[in-house]
Amino acid sequence: MSDRARTAVERLLLIALGVVLETLCQPPGLAPALVFLQDAPFLLLLSHRGGVRWKRWALLYGFVKFGVGLHWLAQVHVSLVIGASFVLALTFLAWGGLIRLLVRRRVPWLLAVPVTAVLQEMSQTVVMGSTGMPWPCRNLAFAAWPSFVGAASVLGAYGLSFLAALTSAWATGLPSLRLSDGFRIDRARRLIGTGVVVAALVGLAGLRGAMRVADVDARIASGVAVRTRPLVLIQGNVPQSLKNDKEQHQSAETIFETHLRLTRDALLDLADHREEPLAVLWPETMVPWPFLDPALASKFPEMWESEFNVVSRIREVVPTGMPAQFLLGVNHYFVGRAGPQAELFRHDTTDSLVHVDLDRVPPVIPIPDPKVPGWRPPWELAPGRHDKVVLVPWGEFTPGGELLPPLRHLRDAVSIIPEITPGDPAAKPFFLAYAPPAWPGGPNREVLAGTIICFEIAFPARCRAWREKGASVLLNAANYAWYGDTEMPAQVMALGRLRAAELAVAVAIAGNTGPTAILDPAGRVTAQVVREGRTQFVEGAVAGPLVVDPGYRTLYSRVGDLPFLLAGAVLLAVALLRRRRTATEHDGGLGNLEPETPAGGR
Repeated sequence: MSDRARTAVERLLLIALGVVLETLCQPPGLAPALVFLQDAPFLLLLSHRGGVRWKRWALLYGFVKFGVGLHWLAQVHVSLVIGASFVLALTFLAWGGLIRLLVRRRVPWLLAVPVTAVLQEMSQTVVMGSTGMPWPCRNLAFAAWPSFVGAASVLGAYGLSFLAALTSAWATGLPSLRLSDGFRIDRARRLIGTGVVVAALVGLAGLRGAMRVADVDARIASGVAVRTRPLVLIQGNVPQSLKNDKEQHQSAETIFETHLRLTRDALLDLADHREEPLAVLWPETMVPWPFLDPALASKFPEMWESEFNVVSRIREVVPTGMPAQFLLGVNHYFVGRAGPQAELFRHDTTDSLVHVDLDRVPPVIPIPDPKVPGWRPPWELAPGRHDKVVLVPWGEFTPGGELLPPLRHLRDAVSIIPEITPGDPAAKPFFLAYAPPAWPGGPNREVLAGTIICFEIAFPARCRAWREKGASVLLNAANYAWYGDTEMPAQVMALGRLRAAELAVAVAIAGNTGPTAILDPAGRVTAQVVREGRTQFVEGAVAGPLVVDPGYRTLYSRVGDLPFLLAGAVLLAVALLRRRRTATEHDGGLGNLEPETPAGGR
């Protein structure tokens, strides 16, 4: 075998090893602890044979990694896997280049790698049009350990990614012990010393997380954190094929009847136990008929009557005398930038969660009045509706579509969803209930809910924005049926656990096909739809209290991701001020970055 072929085989093996490690550690992987070595193959690839042609191999590594990690996107369209993998692979190419730049400029290896790894994860959202695809991420593997989930309260999920990349960076120093240039003992001492520091940081993170979990329990026991009345979550298990068949009335009726039946049974069960629900949460867009703004309600009276009939029929399944707050996933139609249209479904639409008080449903159809500013149906509570803000590129909107209309035709070819209009990021949280005072004689506290629809749960900044507005509950209404019976729902659960711990909020996930669960502020599952041992692609409902702690703010909720952005800026500034490392210098980590041939580094 020629030297060039041997080099190619070795690098292909590194790529394969990296993909295997990530597959085994990502939820619901069999070996989450492998996250501590996940990045080592890529880091070794950067310096393999002196870094000859590292760029093309780094790009291939990223393409294969994301192609395997996002294979569930093929359930929608295989082009989404190919397109997303190629674009996201660019983040690994940039990451490799940044690492090489920093190390050549004498930035310590064990600082350069983890800081830039966090920046690489952040950049995954930017390259996809500032809205998605934010995962797979290293931090999802940490959902296997409650103590590490609790540690997200300090520096967030990105802090856990920092730890994973840090240990991988340390592990890449082990091959340097095999070098026969006379410095083996020195390198062993250095690896032992840095290993102690790395192990201490990982241990401190786990200890801090365990203390946070214990603190949540103490706050519950003392009454500072309180349990609300049960929240009812519905998992209708509607196949995507049936949901896409909305042109036929019978399909819509089947979807609606399923949710009515599950809701009625869950509420009757609560009534049998003499309990009242806090609210009932339906998954994303599970009301199969449109909800309208006042102008369209006046223009399309038959569809306005349909909306009235929807809420009236839901009211009928609520036991007599039981309070009836509902949070309904709907498609909301309104007169958008294109102005009034002859057909209803040519108008702009938002993916929305509507807050409904069914006790306010009038006996007759109300007359909409679009001339009154802010008019809304009598059954909607203020602020009435939350719209999805963070949209899925190519699935729900076309990046650059306004500038290049042909791109929209391309998007329409791969997505059956019409273009969705993003909602108002400044919307106020929903008011759900009052919580008792935090201390005797103190004021009652409000239980406020922010809505994160579908993929929005993957965006820490979007969730943190709700916490800054006072929300102590995050409601994730979602339809993950698009992605089939894959590992994707398990990764959503991991995201939910991290979001809960980051912000000290309760998280309620209502997934059409799963997951459907309630998480406490420590990221622990307190209730979940489980049927015959399965949590996804099964039908069911679950009711459980929310643990809310309105007055508590974590460090992460206050500082967000700023520490990592500042750290990246500082390292880059230091690198620009330092001289370049010479070819003979070795730092015990990446090794000699200089190419072996003039072709290296291309």
